[in-house]
Amino acid sequence: MAETIQTVSIARETHERYLRYAVSVITARALPDVRDGLKPVQRRILYTMYNDLRLYFDGRPAKCARIVGDVMGKYHPHGDSAIYDALVRMAQPWVMRVPLVAGQGNFGSVDGDSAAAYRYTEAKLSAIADLLLREIRQNTVDHRPTYNSESTEPVVLPAEYPNLLVNGVSGIAVGMATNIPPHNLREVINACLTLIEDPEATTSMLMNSIKGPDFPLGGKILADRSTLRKIYEDGDGSIKVQAEWKLEGADGKTPQIAITSIPYGTDKSKIENDIGTIIEARKLPGALGLTNETNEKDGLRITIDLKPGTDPNLVMAYLFRHTALQANFSFNMTCLIPNEDGTVRPQKCGLKEILSQFLKFRMQTVRRRFEFELEQLRKRIHILEGFRIVFDVLDEALRLIRRSSGKADAAEKLIKNFGLDLEQANAVLEAQIYKIAQMEINKILEELAEKTKEANRIENILKSEKKLWKIIGDELGAIAEKFGERRKSRMAGDEDVLEFNAEAYIVKENTNVILTRDGWVKRVGRLASVEGTRVREGDEVIAVVPASTLDNVIFFAEDGTSYTIRVNEIPASSGYGEPISKFIKLGDNVRIIAMETTDPRFMPDSGDETGADGLKLVAVTSDGNILQIPFTEFRKLSTKNGRRYIRLTDPAKAIFCGIVQGTESILLASEKGYAVHFELSEVPLTQNAGKGVGGIKLERDRCVGAALVTGRGTMPTIRTGGGTTRELAPRDVPIGTRHRKGEHVVKKAGIDGIVPPPIQLVNWDELESDPKPKPTASKNGKAQPDLFD
Repeated sequence: MAETIQTVSIARETHERYLRYAVSVITARALPDVRDGLKPVQRRILYTMYNDLRLYFDGRPAKCARIVGDVMGKYHPHGDSAIYDALVRMAQPWVMRVPLVAGQGNFGSVDGDSAAAYRYTEAKLSAIADLLLREIRQNTVDHRPTYNSESTEPVVLPAEYPNLLVNGVSGIAVGMATNIPPHNLREVINACLTLIEDPEATTSMLMNSIKGPDFPLGGKILADRSTLRKIYEDGDGSIKVQAEWKLEGADGKTPQIAITSIPYGTDKSKIENDIGTIIEARKLPGALGLTNETNEKDGLRITIDLKPGTDPNLVMAYLFRHTALQANFSFNMTCLIPNEDGTVRPQKCGLKEILSQFLKFRMQTVRRRFEFELEQLRKRIHILEGFRIVFDVLDEALRLIRRSSGKADAAEKLIKNFGLDLEQANAVLEAQIYKIAQMEINKILEELAEKTKEANRIENILKSEKKLWKIIGDELGAIAEKFGERRKSRMAGDEDVLEFNAEAYIVKENTNVILTRDGWVKRVGRLASVEGTRVREGDEVIAVVPASTLDNVIFFAEDGTSYTIRVNEIPASSGYGEPISKFIKLGDNVRIIAMETTDPRFMPDSGDETGADGLKLVAVTSDGNILQIPFTEFRKLSTKNGRRYIRLTDPAKAIFCGIVQGTESILLASEKGYAVHFELSEVPLTQNAGKGVGGIKLERDRCVGAALVTGRGTMPTIRTGGGTTRELAPRDVPIGTRHRKGEHVVKKAGIDGIVPPPIQLVNWDELESDPKPKPTASKNGKAQPDLFD
């Protein structure tokens, strides 16, 4: 064959091929069909077990290796592990609300254990899986060629109950996904019966039958009726699912919390590990230990020993917040809906749409079943009619047969003489003589009458849609009666919702939070001196703030972001502590320049909501701007991303943050040796983070330091570019106005920065006897006057 080269657009070709791939994944792998609720791999596994291997629920199982091999070789051209995983999931009662496969051997566990290899396990269909398949030989569904065209497979199984809602499904396709929770079989069938009686029934009316999802592992569903109704109407939304628990031995020496169910889709062993870690870390002072008491008789059971007098509600509220004992389940009721031409399309459906599509399919299936039965009856009636005709002229028929030269000649004579057709003639010739003898004619006539009567009955049914719906309803009711179970998941009320209060789990104690220049942070109870604390080589302490473990600590970064976290989250350590980046999302190469406490003993806030008369935060940037903002907002906890306290213009950075109350002045210094001193009253108070106003006027210069100056205090000490220090005097930098060049206090070497005041420590022993803070200076430095004295 001659070589043919075509020039095509790579963009168009990529688009078309990716689109074909996406459609293939959506329709042939990842999404379930609304009619039988199965993905293709599940459907092919069940069909192979029923049609090819005859692994019926009342028969013997076969090796899973054989099942996987047949499915892969005949119907599903994908990996054996994917097929076996799907087979295993259909046998796991903690995954499927009504398992479709009865497995023998190790099929995994709710603890997350994987199943044994398929050469060790066996399986057969479950009893309820028979309801998905038993009508398949009655021409109830269409078939299509398999991937290699060697045989055919059903497009969909003739499901007799809404398996999509009963067992649920999850899957990820290309550009879309599905996540439908399992429901109670009896409730779903009752909703179907409601829709049969009243096709115009609303979602709210259907919810009189379906209370909500019914998970295999039970649990409490924290969602009110209005929330669920909107989810069932829209096809998406989210609910919370909690573990169920009870208190045992409340009057004994060691009361216990017994956890009897966990949320759907969670790993029991991970939950146990998480609870054990929390208890070991003593984050729950009232919890002593954990025991796994799960067994076949009592089912899932995890017990937590408590100290006498411990409030179990506080313990469970903490565990709900910090473990998978409470989890979110996100609805995404996307499935494949059939088109009129036999193709399918993905669509997000509400509850009514799913049930309506199933009932529409069930009507088609039952109609085709009756049509098949009627066709078989007519074929049998036709044969029986031939027997009846021949019986009336039996002697003559036998003479014709004896005189015939063969079967074909005999058939031709019977057709010519008695008005039979070829099918009837062949049936007479193949029948044993005694069947049409005098003694058997009565049975033939009785069967003919019976078959005729049954055919007439089916014809009447097929003429009446009402009768068909009656049969569908009766069959659904019988399924509910035989396989229906009580709900496993409980719809929780308001009394089941436990409020989480983080402070209830914190032991109140006085402490000190220590921050180093390189961004390491830790918490210590008593601190005699800054020099006595342990830091990494080359690092140094830049801030120590006193606080109660019930309060917060605020970190101010040079990129204009502040982070407020709980003091008790800072690890208590006698070592180096932990990097601050472990607790907050700090930008790359960004330093923390200041730290403050929210403890009201040291940071009282007597101002109004605007902070006009309370504490204020003053921030200074390297480009000479200054901003004053209320401190109140920063007391509140922030996310790990923090909150903005000043807006910067690249490449400027924040170089100073301080807290002021009342009237004070501030001194700003520049790298070229200039300093400016002005009252803070000149800086307007802004309610939101902004760029600020000019503090010092810079000419090819940058601001390198700032210091608050009290009316009765001393001027700050500067550090020159030559490495020396110098204490400024009031005459060196007199108070003036802001946004000016200022006084040239260091002409040659310039200013490297302002020496921070000595770190002041709190004597907690004195404070406990006298609640008024009395800070003391460390390293023999002068104690700064108490701002709140």
